[in-house]
Formats: sequence, structure tokens, C-alpha cells
Amino acid sequence: MTIVLRWLALAALTLPMTACISDDVWRVSDIPTPEDVSALLDETDPAAIRRSYLAEELPRVPVRKRLRPCCAFGKKIRATLGPIPIPFFRIPNIVDLETLGRHKYDSGLVHGRSRGEESVGINREKNGLVYTCRGGFIDTAHVRDYIDWALYLAPEIGRRIKNPVGGVIELPPEAGARRIRIHMVDPEQVETVGPRRLSLWLAGWMAWQMSIWHETATWFGWGAVPGFSERASAFSPEDLYSNALGIRLMPAIVARGAERSESLFNTTTDIWFRAALESLEAVPVEVGRQAARAVDGHWWDSTKRVPEMELVIRRYFGDGEVVRPWLVPPDRASADLAAACGEAEPQLLATPASAGGIELSDWATLEIEPEAKLRRQKPFSDYGPTITHEDFPAIIEEVMRQNRERFGERAHLPD
Repeated sequence: MTIVLRWLALAALTLPMTACISDDVWRVSDIPTPEDVSALLDETDPAAIRRSYLAEELPRVPVRKRLRPCCAFGKKIRATLGPIPIPFFRIPNIVDLETLGRHKYDSGLVHGRSRGEESVGINREKNGLVYTCRGGFIDTAHVRDYIDWALYLAPEIGRRIKNPVGGVIELPPEAGARRIRIHMVDPEQVETVGPRRLSLWLAGWMAWQMSIWHETATWFGWGAVPGFSERASAFSPEDLYSNALGIRLMPAIVARGAERSESLFNTTTDIWFRAALESLEAVPVEVGRQAARAVDGHWWDSTKRVPEMELVIRRYFGDGEVVRPWLVPPDRASADLAAACGEAEPQLLATPASAGGIELSDWATLEIEPEAKLRRQKPFSDYGPTITHEDFPAIIEEVMRQNRERFGERAHLPD
């Protein structure tokens, strides 16, 4: 989770992370190829012009570099700066459909100009926790982060799977150097599955692995802003579900051709994000506050302050290839929350490791070289200098053991 203490860092800290972007990003050629024209004129089938994208027709989306500040779990959270409590400071945290603001690709506390389409200025996103009857608490910053990550990865993977020898996508460091290695691929299999479909599958799956690494790294003490610990928020009850929701939304946004420009992507994301929250039955902000209050002392502890580890006392580590939302237990729900949600059924989200008969790990690997601070800790000290996503299950087992030791045997369960 991207903890709210980032708001306490100077906005200037976010600015050096914004690299200069080359002029060819978010640019897609609209010039038809000779093959397109031939198909249009020669074929009677109107669909004959459809074909796989050429590598040069994939947009060059700029890599994400900024910090999207949000959200410790709970409501009206207090904070400390080092050992000193911050008086009269409260983080309200709960939002609803009417206070989401507008999506901005790679948004931060302050965002710069990425292609001249949107001006420099203060972030227009209004992120926080939305409570939904079918999806539990949704961290809107996490949803936006992983829509953006999956969107960035899809064309990067698409360009490399068209190359029989694969390739490497270098990612910004996060608790160590990160890269995605696309393996040698069979061009015939790519064409059979369809390069666009395959790149979308791989982008979503790789973004999911990146989200697991983020939660894992924060558990072991990594923080995006030096000196600001994010351990309190690692594997928070809403994190993985919010990540999965963002990843699931990306293909729908791309299906509308929204990756062709930044402004179109932002607008289409707003539409789909709102529609998803409506489908999950988002509640008004006051009912959302009641939902947070209902699990105070059960999932989180309002007597604690960020960044105290005991602020969040229950953690969700996933359920294999399905992500289950944590819903407020009926016996804890307020009258308003019970009336709003009734007997709503939880919406499970799939995070499959295979698609179309293909094991996605055969096509791509997430590689990480953990920084020295992590390598000195168990279980990283048992590994070599590089770990991959295949090591995550064993590492998370250790995280779960530590969580049980600190918070109790049921600290990985919602009730």
C-alpha cells in the first residue's frame, strides 16, 4: 500500500522522479499500411482489414515514475513524524463516487507535463477508500496505480513478443532493481493466440506479480520516501483486491483504443472505474465511514498512528488465483450499512497464471535484485542476488508466519 505519510514529505520529492519524456510517447500512426489498403479494396468481407498490430503501431506509453499518495487503512487516522505525534492532524481517508476526481496517468502529489495534453498542476485525483457492498474497501490509488502499470506493460510486452528472441523490460527500482524478461517465443504460437490478446494477458499477470512484490517489500521495511516506513500498510485488507481490480479494468480500457493518447486514456479510465464501483455497489461516504468504524479494533486500531505497525492488525495474503474481498461481517454492520448492502454477494476476481492454454510463466519472468537492507533479512538471506516471482510463495509464507507471531493465529482472516 502507498501509505499516506507520503503527504508529509515535501512535494518536491516527487519532482525529481519525473523523467523527461521523448516526443514519441502516446503517438500512434494513423497511416494505413499498403496491406490495409489492399485488404480494404480487394476483399468483400468488411472485417478483412482487421489484423494484428505491427510493433511500430503500438503506443509508447511513458514508464510510471511518480508517487500516488494514499491511503492507510481506517478513517480519521492520526500520525507521527518520527517519535513526535502531530497534534490536530487527521487523515479522513473515506471517499465515494462523487469525490473521486479525474484520473491522471502516472499521477503524483504534483504532476508535470507528460505530452503537453495536460498542464502542470496539483493532482486532480481525489483518492481514498471507497466501501462497496460486493468488493469491500477499495483503495482508489491502488486501482489507478495498477491500471497504469498494466497499460504501460501491454505495448512494451507486445513489441517484444513479436521478436522471436524475446527481450527485457527494465523497470524503475523498487526495493531493488527490477526487470521483466520476455522469453524466446514461437512466432506461430503468438499468431495463433493473437499478439494483442497475449500481450494483455501477460501485462495483467506481470502487473499482479509486481503488486505482490510491492506488498512484500513494504513488509520488510522498504518505503518509497526515504525515512517513511510503510510496514503498517503491507498486505492491508483492501490492497490485493484493489490491485486486482485495476488490472482487470485495463483490457476493457484498451479495447476502446484508449491507449492511443493520454487524454483519451484518462477519460476512458474515469468511465470504467466509476462503472466498476457502481457494479460493486459503492456506498455514500458517511456509510463508508460507518463501515470503517465497524471494523475498528478488529481489522485496524484507531488508537494507533501511522506509521505504527499495529495500526493494521489483520492482513490479507490472497487465495491462490482468486482474490476475495473482505466484507464487513454482518454482525458488525451498522443499520445504515446493512440497509445499503442487504445480502450482497461478494465479487471474486481471478488472477489466473494461465490463459488460452498457455502457462504465462513460460513466456515472462519478473526478476528482482533486492537491495542490501532486504538481503540481510530472512528469507532473502537464503537466496542469491536475484529472486523471481517463482520465489514469492515461499517468501509470503515467511511473511504470514511473522504476521501470526505478531498479531495472532487468525490475523490473516477477516473474522
